[in-house]
Amino acid sequence: MKEYLLTIEYLFIYLFIGVFLLTLFILPRIRENSLKFGLYDSPDFRSSHSKIVPSFGGISFFVSLIFTLFFFQKYDNQKITVSIIVALTIMFFIGLKDDFRSLTPRKKFLGQIIAVFLLMIQPEFRIDTFHGFLGIQEINPILSVSLSVFLLIGLINAYNLIDGIDGMASIVGIIIASCFGFLFFKLNLFIYCVALVSMLFAFLRFNFSNKKKIFMGDTGSLVVGLVLGFLTMKLLSLGVGTYNAIAISRTEIPLLILAVLIIPTFDISRVMFIRFVKKKSIFSPDRNHIHHILIDSGLTHAKASVLIGFINLFIVFLMYYSIKYVGLVLSFGTLFLIIAFLILFFFILNKNYSNKKTKVRFRNFLFELSNFFISKNKKGVYNQNKIHFNKKLKSIRFLFF
Repeated sequence: MKEYLLTIEYLFIYLFIGVFLLTLFILPRIRENSLKFGLYDSPDFRSSHSKIVPSFGGISFFVSLIFTLFFFQKYDNQKITVSIIVALTIMFFIGLKDDFRSLTPRKKFLGQIIAVFLLMIQPEFRIDTFHGFLGIQEINPILSVSLSVFLLIGLINAYNLIDGIDGMASIVGIIIASCFGFLFFKLNLFIYCVALVSMLFAFLRFNFSNKKKIFMGDTGSLVVGLVLGFLTMKLLSLGVGTYNAIAISRTEIPLLILAVLIIPTFDISRVMFIRFVKKKSIFSPDRNHIHHILIDSGLTHAKASVLIGFINLFIVFLMYYSIKYVGLVLSFGTLFLIIAFLILFFFILNKNYSNKKTKVRFRNFLFELSNFFISKNKKGVYNQNKIHFNKKLKSIRFLFF
């Protein structure tokens, strides 16, 4: 048994190094060819960058994951390799098409449903029991499929939407995959976690670069989102006694998973609610995401991404120890307070930025108005009222620096 575990541990190390090097090898070539053929992301009103940047970094993710699945499929005792490869391929081409020429939300959503339903064919991908969480045990097959499809598509899109600034999707993805890896330790699904962490670390090297920058694009975020969603489904559907790396009960696992996924789930819930209140389409793009608020508040991409990653880790540790030592009921209260704090925190930041924009507009108006009168006075036609008014304007506009 020890020899087997030692062999597996070495294989995980080899996998990490292999995927890391493979991603590092592929990314520069993707970037070079993207620029050569004019395939890049042009800034728009939602963009947090001002230069053209290639956005096909996700191709390296797809290649690395397929490499992982083919070479380690013999360790997959649950026979899920073929299904996940087919679903990944569909999701990859949806993202690729969207990066080449933007797909309508409806077409994108339809493609995601097809990929997810192909996974749902196998019972292993469905949530058929809550193991007593919220008093719920077994659920009927129709509800099982519906809930599984809803959660998986929701998680895919939640991860896709946090890919808005340099490093954020990668850092959050690394944290989620690492936490899942801890839960899946000594299980076959640990392979996926190792591959995700490795390729996202390699991608960060280029995503944060000034000279060799590349984005993962929808090609990458949809592929990574599918794998993270699939791992979430597996965590929720595994039987009692599967978890040997943590000392909490099976009933409490869903709450811990929610803590791990807090950033993407909070962001998409918040944005959808705002769009609904404003009577806009939930698919309409805007700059209301939490990363936009942090950037507009003056943080750099790196600082905003690291801050969000730190918040995610802090919440995971807080919820883990809360579940372990104070119980499920009080842990729900803790999670409620965390969400309330996040809502208040980003509301204040966003409100301050909105006030700042109004302030800047008013200041610019005063500048233009005062300059108009000053330019009139330069002609030598001096009027006491005008001079007095100019002094008033100058004194007012200094208040807005």
